[in-house]
Amino acid sequence: MRTSRFGQLLLVTGGTVGVAAVVGLVVGFEPAKLPAALLNIAVYKLTFAAAAALLAAGAIVRRYGQRTDSTAHDSRRGPLPSSSEKVLGEGNVADHLGSAATRRKESARRPLG
Repeated sequence: MRTSRFGQLLLVTGGTVGVAAVVGLVVGFEPAKLPAALLNIAVYKLTFAAAAALLAAGAIVRRYGQRTDSTAHDSRRGPLPSSSEKVLGEGNVADHLGSAATRRKESARRPLG
């Protein structure tokens, strides 16, 4: 399983646990009968903490997975040519851009006719 998918799974699981905790709190679900107020608060605090931890872990793993995927994608492309390397067999990019700009300037100075 790719790490970005694992991160996405953790995010979805954390969101689901958080929503379930909110629904349980709104509906009035009581996890225990004896000292109900104290146990309910404790259980909901633990549930919200677990949901937050799952969301954070999912975001971290997903970001790590995307960074790894983008690094692997960039390495497949190969290194970028340096400015001193020849591009298309004739000079470097700066030479091509410079000569094109010079030609445009010269053609603009020539009178029509």
